[in-house]
Amino acid sequence: MPLFRIRIGVQQRPIAARSFASTPRSGSNVLKGDLREAITSLLRFNPLQSTKSEKNYRHFSSAYSAIPDTIKESIKSSILDEAAKKDSSLWDEKPPSIRKAAKLSANGINGHHRHFDARGKVDIEQRLSEVVDVDTPVNKPDPLDEWHLGAVSVRKQSKHTKTINGYYTGGKTSLTIPEGVAPLVPDVNDPFVLSRPDVHDISATIGKDLVGTDHPVLNSAARYFFNSEDGKGKGKQVRPVMVMLLSRAMMGSNSELGELDSNHPYTAHILKSQRRLAEITEMIHTASLFHDDVIDEADTRRGQPAAHRAFGNKMAILAGDYLLARASICLARLRNVDVVECMSTVIEHLVRGEVLQIKDSRTGVVDMEGYLRKNFYKTASLMANSCKSAALLRRSPPDIIEAAYLYGKHIGVAFQLIDDALDFEGNEASLGKPALADLNAGLSTAPVLFAAEIHEEELIPAMARKFKKTGDIELALRCIHEADGVNRTKELAAVHAGIAMGAVMEAFEPSPYRDSLVHLACRVVDRSR
Repeated sequence: MPLFRIRIGVQQRPIAARSFASTPRSGSNVLKGDLREAITSLLRFNPLQSTKSEKNYRHFSSAYSAIPDTIKESIKSSILDEAAKKDSSLWDEKPPSIRKAAKLSANGINGHHRHFDARGKVDIEQRLSEVVDVDTPVNKPDPLDEWHLGAVSVRKQSKHTKTINGYYTGGKTSLTIPEGVAPLVPDVNDPFVLSRPDVHDISATIGKDLVGTDHPVLNSAARYFFNSEDGKGKGKQVRPVMVMLLSRAMMGSNSELGELDSNHPYTAHILKSQRRLAEITEMIHTASLFHDDVIDEADTRRGQPAAHRAFGNKMAILAGDYLLARASICLARLRNVDVVECMSTVIEHLVRGEVLQIKDSRTGVVDMEGYLRKNFYKTASLMANSCKSAALLRRSPPDIIEAAYLYGKHIGVAFQLIDDALDFEGNEASLGKPALADLNAGLSTAPVLFAAEIHEEELIPAMARKFKKTGDIELALRCIHEADGVNRTKELAAVHAGIAMGAVMEAFEPSPYRDSLVHLACRVVDRSR
């Protein structure tokens, strides 16, 4: 149980684990003798504070193997419950006591002051900033405290319409094109046509130039989604399209570089860096697919067998790790510390999202805000931080950087919500995976959560069972239909896409590229696959 072992190493022990060591009974099992000693040894083990870590680790392993499976499961549940909290201490460092924290803060350690909040929790962002002597970090954490759920639920209760940024009218599942944006014309402002010169060969470039290893099987696995002959494997490439359209749209906006002609050598250099960023983004996304499909035991991806079905679980995991490693090397070669920090945050968020997903899969029940936060970590964070990094590479002013981040964030949220809705409407041919895949996997996505607001008494137990009981799937589908869960999911997606449109309309100068970003937001909401 790796997570448990790591957190014990920094003394982040779940309450349930301590209670088992100090309580004489757990159910019908009496904890005494060798078992009590094993749990006590387990909880005292800290390899980071010992010079005999190998010996201690053997003792730890022996102690852990003596604990009954029921107690291990309780420990796992306690850790997942703690890790899933928005402000969980498992993601930070925490001193033994507030008193000690105050002393450390006052005296400093090795000449460096440490910063704690009121609970004695280390301010990680401040400490990271001190190392490089940065007063105001560019990459401040997003509080993730506003999901605009009221724009959907209020309309359902009051029957009134609601407008968000002037571009979304409550009750609709489509967007209104803002004034000043030219109608969609394929050769002028279609996002996929306009970005084609920049992204048409991204998969080929990644497969040919950026991914390569001497191991033939690992080489084939890592290139699995980049070298498909029929083109299915490369997917929609929405992330590279977003990065390059934003990069082009920002050419008309001010930056530290001033107004440079599009043919200026340095402009070409920036665009080259932004294209490499688009490739890095696609590599990180593809790596996450390798790992997700193993965890979810998926059979297909993008209309073909999932990588672990073709190469096995171990090779699929190694291929995903390898892609992340190659992406990290390419990222470092951009020679931009702010961009490296920004994109590295995405990797942390992918892990956080998977922890939340594991917790949800164990309990079957999740609240809507927690669900949207998980979706941000797993999907929207990569889009948001990739768009932000494109602005950072151009040395854009803060308002442009913020607009780029907001566009990517809200397009990402909308994108995943539409995926949730399509799971109930599409088929394997259009989705590249079986319909109702999430429901059959026991996952409660947005349409289910909206339905649970109205059918709480009958739907919540089915969610907790992860729809395993005969008739649970049919029950869920009926509740979703009666609560209009699919349309409400689309409406919420339209709200977020409208916010994304508002961000670029306010920050960017008029251009075909800005208009194409608006049309891309519409495509995300109106798509059928």
